[in-house]
Amino acid sequence: MAKKEKIRHVQDYKTLPTWIVSLGDPRVICSSVSYLKSVAEDFFILQFARKFKFIKIPIVHVDNPLDQKVPFNPRRIADYLGFVNYWIRPLGLLICELGRNKAIPHLIDFYRRLTKAYKSASEIYRFRLSTTDRPHYKRRIYFAGVHMLDPHYLCVPSLHITIVCLAYSFMRKAFESERFSEEKKSLWNQELYAGAVNIGETVLYVKQHSVNCVSAALYMTRKIFPDLFSKEDALGFLDSMFKKSRDIPSQDKEMVVGYMKSLYLQFESEGESCDDWKEPVKKWLIKSEKRADNSKYGRPD
Repeated sequence: MAKKEKIRHVQDYKTLPTWIVSLGDPRVICSSVSYLKSVAEDFFILQFARKFKFIKIPIVHVDNPLDQKVPFNPRRIADYLGFVNYWIRPLGLLICELGRNKAIPHLIDFYRRLTKAYKSASEIYRFRLSTTDRPHYKRRIYFAGVHMLDPHYLCVPSLHITIVCLAYSFMRKAFESERFSEEKKSLWNQELYAGAVNIGETVLYVKQHSVNCVSAALYMTRKIFPDLFSKEDALGFLDSMFKKSRDIPSQDKEMVVGYMKSLYLQFESEGESCDDWKEPVKKWLIKSEKRADNSKYGRPD
């Protein structure tokens, strides 16, 4: 009787092979460096340029009363910060399982898509920056670091949500194209999906995003990666959120998820008659900007 193959969990793979190949292989460097350049320009520099008033993009407050239904949980900050390793680790899995040469086209493709995510989101951010009320909580060193390095002006759409959804859907397609065994595909897809949902919940638990940011991110993901991420994927992702949460009453879970689905479908519906997928999100931001509670955040000094 043949011995059953032992399948490694996604968490068993190291991140180091990804870093070595990404920054050391000339075939990958161009795409990985382009991604890092976009992170610098479209995330860090953009925010700090506004913070220090070098640019004058209006800032819109995008909190929603339903955000209060998700209790602040500072213990989830490690999960929030772990989203980079979340997508780096499965790339390492491909390197280990396929070998460097077969894995490299996947790495190049993924970095190009990551860059597209940042560039696409920045087109919204450069129209209107957006923020939410974060608790002034710095008892955990991680929060102090997040507040120092992130001025918190890039909320709609949430790149955290887009990137984790890109990662699990990208890997799902890669596992299929490389014809891994059904056992491996099943285990890895389940683990990556659960990790994505966990991080999706965490952005609300640590108050880095609003429910509005999640819906906008899923809409953007669906629009810029239609070959990977479908409308059904977006709605299924939302339905999966907070399933195991014991700190939110069932009725509140239904309200939070129901609202996010409703806003997502609103973006989808409005987007059908627009030439540019960004128009529904921009329209929503303008409406939010006009609300009275945005007066202290709106126009720059």
